[in-house]
Amino acid sequence: MDRKLINYLPYVVRDYAEFQGITGAEQPEFETAWAAADDLLANQFIKTAGNLGLSRWEKILGITPKGTDTLDDRRFRVLARLNEELPYTLPQLRVILENLCGPGNSSAEVTDYTLLVKVGVAAKKNFEDVQNLLERVAPVNLVLEVQQLFNIHETLKGFTHAQLAWYTHYEVRTEELQAHVPTPYGDLLPLTHGQLAGISNKSIRKEMKDG
Repeated sequence: MDRKLINYLPYVVRDYAEFQGITGAEQPEFETAWAAADDLLANQFIKTAGNLGLSRWEKILGITPKGTDTLDDRRFRVLARLNEELPYTLPQLRVILENLCGPGNSSAEVTDYTLLVKVGVAAKKNFEDVQNLLERVAPVNLVLEVQQLFNIHETLKGFTHAQLAWYTHYEVRTEELQAHVPTPYGDLLPLTHGQLAGISNKSIRKEMKDG
């Protein structure tokens, strides 16, 4: 890290081997203490909390994390539970969904006593959590319908056929698309057919390029 104990000493003693040895031995301990202090501050806020801070919130809120959850998944679930402030109005619900799913990744409408909530492709990993949230807070006199949105032609027109070829038909419809750059043919020349035999075409196009 940038902070070195030797730099806190007067210039007149920094060149002495004794002081260099002392500060060099103490440096790892101070780095551990500094990192712990940074973690302590980060854990005070849900959006920056690490495993320790999120575990505390999960215990308070009665949330059991899944074994496959990332920190972002756990953070989303904690925020979703904290946002369960009743009663809901439709504008308030839209604000909550935007905070949870990101701008433009959700919509909510009420028609003929049906609450229709749509979750965009970019937030599809949070679909189940959004559904659970709505089941807890939606008024019981409304029929709740939660839909997963898919990519439409308007979304695809910004990509070339070569860029879309990286995806399967199912992924083109359901995944958040990115413009991947295929692996140049020259990068494959040092490899044998045997080395490439166990790698899928998609992995060859992408992973070899990513290094």
